[in-house]
Order: sequence, then structure tokens, then C-alpha cells
Amino acid sequence: MKAETIFLLTGNKFSNAISAWASARAGEVVQVSDKLPDFFDRTDSLLIFNQNQELTPEIQEIKKAYDKQQKPVHKIDINGTLMVGISNLDLWVETNKCKKILVLGGEELAANLNLERYSNS
Repeated sequence: MKAETIFLLTGNKFSNAISAWASARAGEVVQVSDKLPDFFDRTDSLLIFNQNQELTPEIQEIKKAYDKQQKPVHKIDINGTLMVGISNLDLWVETNKCKKILVLGGEELAANLNLERYSNS
């Protein structure tokens, strides 16, 4: 996966945990405030990391906005099979021609040991 820009939320434990992963997969990594109203307009797709398919209410609201505008959304369950998750992610980015991706995940994911598997792959 090589995107033009990956957007991460500032001050989020999950974002801090995957910043090196994001840097390796994009030409630019931009930290944005979750209060910034235009991040939706600045991105063309949404990537959500989760555990056991659980999404926080905030992430569910953001996902609804992307769904409503028919922008591509992809979810990765970090407790799932690593190679399947990576392959599906690469296929999703390529198929949807994702260039400016907002990457979200709950702060609790930073404590999940499986996140390290993804960030090192």
C-alpha cells in the first residue's frame, strides 16, 4: 500500500502507535485535530482499525458520514488473520484508488499486542 497522504488524529494513542507504519505507507503523514471540520473534505477514504469488529460511537459517526457520501471505507480487525488483513487492505487501496486516507482506531487498540503485528508488516 502506498498512499499520497495518510491523516491521523493528533494526541490519539492509536495514532501515535501507528505513526511509523503510516510514514512507511504514504508520501506524507498529516496530523489533524478531531475538531477540524474539513478533514472529511480533505480525504477520499477511511480506514478503520478495530478489535473484534467493535467501533466507538465517534468512529461510527465518522463512518456514517463517509458511507453517506459513498467514499470508500475499509475495516481491519487486528485480532484477525494478519496476512488476510494486509492483502485485503492492499486490494482495497488499489481498487478504490485511495490517495488521501483518514486512518482511525480507538485508543484502546494501542494496548493490543496485535497492533504491533500490523505496524511491523
